[in-house]
Amino acid sequence: MYKVYQWMAFFYIYCVLGWIWETSYVSVCKRKFVNRGFLHGPVIPIYGCGAVMMLLVTQPVRDSLVLTYLAGMAGATLLELVTGWAMERLFKVRYWDYSHHKIQFGGYICLSSSLFWGVLTVLLVRVLHAPIEKAVLGLPAPVTVAAVSVFTAFFVWDVAVSVKEALDMRRLLVAAEKLRGDMERLQRELAQRMEQQRAELAQRVDQSREEWAQRVDQSREEWAQRMDQSREELSARWDARREELAARLEQLRLQNEERAKELRSARERLRRRHPSATMGKMEELFDEAKKKWNETRGRS
Repeated sequence: MYKVYQWMAFFYIYCVLGWIWETSYVSVCKRKFVNRGFLHGPVIPIYGCGAVMMLLVTQPVRDSLVLTYLAGMAGATLLELVTGWAMERLFKVRYWDYSHHKIQFGGYICLSSSLFWGVLTVLLVRVLHAPIEKAVLGLPAPVTVAAVSVFTAFFVWDVAVSVKEALDMRRLLVAAEKLRGDMERLQRELAQRMEQQRAELAQRVDQSREEWAQRVDQSREEWAQRMDQSREELSARWDARREELAARLEQLRLQNEERAKELRSARERLRRRHPSATMGKMEELFDEAKKKWNETRGRS
């Protein structure tokens, strides 16, 4: 077993190697440089965690190629699932998405990725780790400790800055989701008010008509005036309420436009840094809210 500072050295080395591999692959596919990962620096922690986890879970079965493959595949898949789920719940942003794969679960894991993790585990344990292990163990302990300390300070700073940015984005998404809920509630209230006013108007007209029919011989002109007055009163009340609701809708529209501008700006910042990241269901929610908003304005 390795010492703590040696495990940390392996973690950072595999974080950097993972960043080099994924950034190179995506940059070639996109035909432009793409800085992959959640952090600003050239590190992707999930690769470091995955490598350390692979080395740990394969310790008892390292002599068996098949068991090494299965242990690494299962451990890395579970790590990818938990990490993807937790990051989306915490930051409301999905940093990888396998939804387009045929065999996948929640967009967090997929069969092809799990099979790749198994192959990577075998390569790591049987091929890649040996020279890295030799290099790390060959360094004097003070040198390794100093290097790990410097890298840890940089890593902690990068994590703090990146988490703050992600939480700022999350606050924008939460505010936008709340605004969407307010718009939906207002739309339901408007529909209920409209139906209530129609029913009340119809009831009053029917009631007035019956009374007028019963007393038509006594005072036809008097009841006609009352019916007209009732219609005018109800119309005035409805117009006042409609103006009130229209003003509220306009206020929410302005708020929505302001939030949308902030969200678009934040989303552009996110896409510039992470072009492959998506916002999960938030894209569909905003499209649906915009459609309902236009329908509501048409009815009003």
